[in-house]
Amino acid sequence: AGLIFTFVNVVYLLLPLTLKGYPSLPVTIILVNVTCVVCYYLLGGYQPKTIGASLGCVCGISFSAIFGSIASHITHISAYQMDEAEALILTMSNTNLRLDGLFLSGILIASIGAIMDTAMSVASAMDEIKIKKPEATMRELFFSGMKVGRDTTGTMANTLVLAFAGSSLNMMLLIYSYDVSYNQLMNTDFIVIELVRGIAGSMGVILTVPCVA
Repeated sequence: AGLIFTFVNVVYLLLPLTLKGYPSLPVTIILVNVTCVVCYYLLGGYQPKTIGASLGCVCGISFSAIFGSIASHITHISAYQMDEAEALILTMSNTNLRLDGLFLSGILIASIGAIMDTAMSVASAMDEIKIKKPEATMRELFFSGMKVGRDTTGTMANTLVLAFAGSSLNMMLLIYSYDVSYNQLMNTDFIVIELVRGIAGSMGVILTVPCVA
């Protein structure tokens, strides 16, 4: 049910609204947050665990959007540097599509799974500790949550970076085959885009932990 709800949000809401000229980033943030809350409710119902995970997830998505905006501003990366930019520009002649914010929207959609996973892992652990040890103080619970989150974020950040690398493996092989110098490689749009995606997504995952804990 959660997967169906997510699919409907992306295909029947996000894409049509973006093509109609609505700013993609605010629409994506709203839909991603709604998806997060509804999926958690479908998973665990209305209880402290799901409420905590939902609030933490909303914070993580917000942090990811903020860091993505800062990184893309510093590196001057936008949808115009993406592989599909030319085709999207042609699409703009027939629709009201706006490319601004499209790059960040993609980052949020790509990282929401890892953020939700991290949020629920920490919230579920906190819930179990509180049930087994009701006398635990807020301070004890918080530091226990941070310990659980530290282990989770290490693997989740890796998951995000490897997911982006895996989707771009063919292009990386092509670049490597031309024996491009390090400085030239690190200044290509392709590499910078992947770095911004990885960093923004990872920061969202990392900062979700203290919010949930």
